[in-house]
Order: sequence, then C-alpha cells, then structure tokens
Amino acid sequence: MEERFCWRCDTRVKMLNDEEFKLCMEAFMHGKKVVEKELERRNIKDFVWLEKIETFEKYRYLLEMYRIITGEYESNPLAILHHRSSHFGKDCPNCSKPFRTSRAIYCPSCGYGAENLTKI
Repeated sequence: MEERFCWRCDTRVKMLNDEEFKLCMEAFMHGKKVVEKELERRNIKDFVWLEKIETFEKYRYLLEMYRIITGEYESNPLAILHHRSSHFGKDCPNCSKPFRTSRAIYCPSCGYGAENLTKI
C-alpha cells in the first residue's frame, strides 16, 4: 500500500497494491471467512467489527478488508475498486501526480507532455 494522488477523488489516498486488491476482491466475493482468515494471518485479535455499514450489506466485507489493510474506513466501495496503484501510470516528473494510465504521456493536471500530443 502506498499513498498516491487519485484524480477521481482529487486527493491523496491509500492505493492498494495488486496483492491487497486481490484480498479485497476475495472478501467482496466470498465474505466473512476471507476477512477472518486475514485477521488471523495478521494476528489481529482485538478487531472490532463495525456494527453499521453506511452502504449496502453486500459490500460489508470489502469495506472491512480495506479497513484492515489501510487502517481507514472508506464508506464508498466504488472508491476501493479504483484505488489500485497498478491501474495508474508513473508519477508526473513535473507535479508528482500519477498519470491516469500506464500508457499515458500527458499529465492533465499540469500539462506536462502536451508538446508530444498530435495536433488534429
């Protein structure tokens, strides 16, 4: 996990690496057993389950796994689904915000690389 700028959220967030993202997806698909297994693996004995999740119950274990990994509660499950570091590109050498994709050559935040774009 690393903290990076998310252009969708317009703020720095904790981005998941591929392994952490896979854990979140397993929790989403298979529920409580996966979360309990991760708590055991991390030797977390004093984990307090949230009594009320402010979104649909079907996202409960995805949100709980994200909280285990990052230490932060995220109420929007869609945010977790796009906070995957490998889906962003390298950091812009000018403004340090990540390019939006791994193939991007232009930074929309600061304009870096605009000279490489083909004019129509």
